[in-house]
Amino acid sequence: MPDTDTYLAAIERDSARIAELVERAPDAVVPGCDGWTLTDLAAHLGGVYRFVARLVEERIDGPPTSGFPSGPDGDGLAWFREASGIVLAQLRATPPDTPMWTWTERNDAGFYHRRQAHESLVHRLDAEGAVGEFTDVDDALAVDAIREVLDVGYRYSLSRPDRSYPASTLHLHRTDGEGEWLLRGVGDGFEVTEEHAKGDAAVRGKAVQLLLFLWGRGRDGCEVFGDETVADAWAALAP
Repeated sequence: MPDTDTYLAAIERDSARIAELVERAPDAVVPGCDGWTLTDLAAHLGGVYRFVARLVEERIDGPPTSGFPSGPDGDGLAWFREASGIVLAQLRATPPDTPMWTWTERNDAGFYHRRQAHESLVHRLDAEGAVGEFTDVDDALAVDAIREVLDVGYRYSLSRPDRSYPASTLHLHRTDGEGEWLLRGVGDGFEVTEEHAKGDAAVRGKAVQLLLFLWGRGRDGCEVFGDETVADAWAALAP
């Protein structure tokens, strides 16, 4: 797993990249995000940043009573840049082992360092998709993001607490380095093992392509083998 400095550097880098693209093409439509423009994406992520910064600052010890703040009517880009600075300042000032509430079984500030790094990464890729200009993704960060969305995004949801899991197996195979995962529906939940095994369907692709698939951004660049409806059913669990 990457260390805290890596996560913080990723948030800073990816939020700056998003701001750059919003400034250049504010009305560009973001693929796979329900018709959002880049301005909409910045408003969403700026709200997430401010929400998380407040949780960390307050050392919250239970579920929050308020949600994400809405973006401003005026200069949304300035608001987003300010939000990224606020969350970075709070995360830098808070050791990862600081106890605090999260919506998972991990209850420390390190959860938010990791979560915001991957939130920023996925939305940076969204923003780059809007303009068709992609920059490199660190291999270790991409693999950690896959593990994180399976550990967190597919298991815990504040907005979809009653979702059900497919009674099927899906094999994910990374093609640009080591990394294989088998997802298996078990009762009311699911389990993940990192192994080479045959599933009812298999999705092969680079780490960043598998990450976007798991986040419900489609299968671009991926190969699907076996029952495609199985792959679609698992992708429908995306946060």
